[in-house]
Amino acid sequence: MIKRELVGLDSSALCPITPGHFLTQATSIAFQLMAQAAQSDGINIAIASSYRSYERQSLIWNRKFRGESVVLNSAGEPIPDWLFLSEQERIFAILRWSALPGASRHHWGTDLDVYAPDLLPEGQKLQLTPAEYDEEHGYFGALTKWLNNHMNTFGFFRPYATDQGGVAPEPWHLSYHSEAVRLQQQLTLEMLQEVIAENPLEGQHWILQLLPQIREQFIININGENSL
Repeated sequence: MIKRELVGLDSSALCPITPGHFLTQATSIAFQLMAQAAQSDGINIAIASSYRSYERQSLIWNRKFRGESVVLNSAGEPIPDWLFLSEQERIFAILRWSALPGASRHHWGTDLDVYAPDLLPEGQKLQLTPAEYDEEHGYFGALTKWLNNHMNTFGFFRPYATDQGGVAPEPWHLSYHSEAVRLQQQLTLEMLQEVIAENPLEGQHWILQLLPQIREQFIININGENSL
């Protein structure tokens, strides 16, 4: 049985936090407390992305699969000759940087991407790349250092802090531990199989064939789950 709130098909229990962004109530409260503390230290934390629906994640996935959006390799460089890759190769390449629809942590309202708008150079568009968040050389370095020292206090951790052979490092991605851990445990392989089988998706046939490996390598393979 599909739990619609786990796979991005129902956001009715979420609450708005800033225009266009939705989180669970507990995550929202924790984020606001953290943002206030950061503001006191001169760091303005803003949300780049929060809840994302199945439909929205599917749009991102399908555009990348069809070669309509650039897909990066592990070094952060565009992959050439994209359409010459097999469907299986495309699936695993996309998963390095974009979650499988139905399995994105952004479906839950417990996860968000953050940045510091005051530190973004004038005329520079936010990219959400590791280089931007590098502690020593990135323009969001001060934000990274502050989060390193304080995010756990407010219940947040980075599920993609380091490269474990699954999702590439995402220093901007925060997860509210107490709720996210519980929701991840509820997201079963059978539920993912059902939601993907019922919703058209580019590469659907091979995704269903590869789903056990995808789950192990890209969905439950995270950092810091037991760090709080």
